[in-house]
Amino acid sequence: MHSLTSKRDLTTQPENSQELLSLQNRLLLAITVTESASECVLNFMRDVHDELKLKSCHLVIFSDGRDNEHYESCVSLPDDALLKNNQQPVDDLVEHFKEFNESMHVSILLGESELLCMAFGSQGVFILENSNSFQESLADTLLPVISKLSKQYLLLAQRSELIRQEILNKDTQLTYELQAKRDPLTNLPNRREFRYSLSKEISNTQRYDYYGALMYIDLDNFKNVNDSLGHSIGDILLTLVAQRLTEHARGGDSVFRIGGDEFVYILSNIGTTIDEAIHTAKIVANRVIEILAQPIEIGEYSLHVTPSIGIAMFPDGSGESSDSENILRQADTAMYRAKQQGRNGYEFFDPEMHVEASKRLIIEDYLRKALKNSEFSLVYQPIVNTDEQIIGAETLVRWNSPTLGQISPEYFISIAEESNLILELSDWIFDNACSFAETVYDRLGKQSCFKYISINISPRQFIQNNFVESIVTKLKNSTVPNEFIKLEFTENVLLDNVDSTIQKMEQLIENKIDFLLDDFGTGYSSLSYLHKLPIWLLKIDKSFVTDFTSEKSDTKAIVNAIMVMAEELGIKCIVEGVELQEHVDHFKKHGVHGMQGYYFHKPMPPEQLLKVLFSPD
Repeated sequence: MHSLTSKRDLTTQPENSQELLSLQNRLLLAITVTESASECVLNFMRDVHDELKLKSCHLVIFSDGRDNEHYESCVSLPDDALLKNNQQPVDDLVEHFKEFNESMHVSILLGESELLCMAFGSQGVFILENSNSFQESLADTLLPVISKLSKQYLLLAQRSELIRQEILNKDTQLTYELQAKRDPLTNLPNRREFRYSLSKEISNTQRYDYYGALMYIDLDNFKNVNDSLGHSIGDILLTLVAQRLTEHARGGDSVFRIGGDEFVYILSNIGTTIDEAIHTAKIVANRVIEILAQPIEIGEYSLHVTPSIGIAMFPDGSGESSDSENILRQADTAMYRAKQQGRNGYEFFDPEMHVEASKRLIIEDYLRKALKNSEFSLVYQPIVNTDEQIIGAETLVRWNSPTLGQISPEYFISIAEESNLILELSDWIFDNACSFAETVYDRLGKQSCFKYISINISPRQFIQNNFVESIVTKLKNSTVPNEFIKLEFTENVLLDNVDSTIQKMEQLIENKIDFLLDDFGTGYSSLSYLHKLPIWLLKIDKSFVTDFTSEKSDTKAIVNAIMVMAEELGIKCIVEGVELQEHVDHFKKHGVHGMQGYYFHKPMPPEQLLKVLFSPD
């Protein structure tokens, strides 16, 4: 071996064979059964070190060959100075032992010390360092001891590895079980854990004679956040909503995420009477609405979240309806009723809701067929100025189903919004309205007061990334100037991202596409955002005008205030729902830009509008 010199002339340590045998027995007894392999070796090394009065002793374990190291671990007593100060000779020594059988031993000189090196099974090499020479027969005495020690070491090492693997497997199993029960995004219990917890809570209410409730929480217009700001922002929003819900949950209650933007909240032991339980459920529902009403700040965005909440009470005395699947279905049905009632609220389940839910599913199915079968038609309601001249017309959609008959637009449009059919329907409306606009525009005289046809744009349509590009392309393919088409937006387009809304509006203006804010006063944050929007025209919602003549109503004062505020901001007003002479007189007096209502014209088919516009009086 490189730099290693063999030496056979050894001096005596134990003086005779009897001493050697006694030494061997003592060292064999020093091999104790311990919990760890390293502890067993270290105890033995202490005894060898003291018995032979050694300078040092070392156990070097071979490397597995996966890297450039010759050995992967070592145990040294009293320190590892020998190994550190003689790295190359020790590496050569270890490599030499790896190449030969387990029974070999070597005695070498290294500086002023002599090393007695013995194979440690097939696992390594045991090195004894002494200032004096070793007796030759000492190696023969120690080899059986070292062989037994190596077997004990191997047994303990294997046992430790089995224990480590068992612990690792248990940890892995626990991690898997936890992941199987947890939503990876929010870390809330997931749908699987929810079903088990709800079944358990239903059983507890029946066993201990109290009431519970299930709250189904759906975030309003959450898809708009994903579509306009991206899924990463949507994921952060869901995480922060989950955090708020859990932080404000009552002790003993549980919050779960069961998918998308849907959370469920199991209310436990909320009363021993149904009235008490309903009262508690209302308090919790109002608290959820309140905590989610606070803006959620994500980077540069300030997002406003509102929930629609459906509540199902249990038990109700019926074995079937107290099943966990039925309770979930009831809460889900009540949640959709809350959405129909305007969102940002809660509804308790009523059996009549099942009928309504089934009806909506039927309507949705027929709605899909209607789009394929061209069952829709357009009508137009004129808008007049204070001289009662028609200055424009609003495009409205109608559906006369061959099977179901006339379906209210308010009803089928809300279903189209929920089912995402609104995008296909909106495209059809826009294309056909533009086609009719071409007919009108071609017949207009230069002195005509008729200036535009307006088309309603759904919030879902507006938040599409390619919305502006799509509108611009459609109008380029039309023969009418862009100014002849006005887009009507409701205040719902403001809910998700005001900056994005303003950006799209400015892009429309750059392309000479005008728009107006529809149903003003019925949405959210109208006054706080109105001055930020690049608009010059708004429609005051008809709900304010309907109650105009009531002495107990404040709507006249509200409408007047809106008109004054709009005038200060340089915004013109169109008033919807004008049906009485009193309405007409009032708005003419205030010089509004336009009026729309049954007093002047009902919605009419396109051919009738053409007659009204172009037939001689």
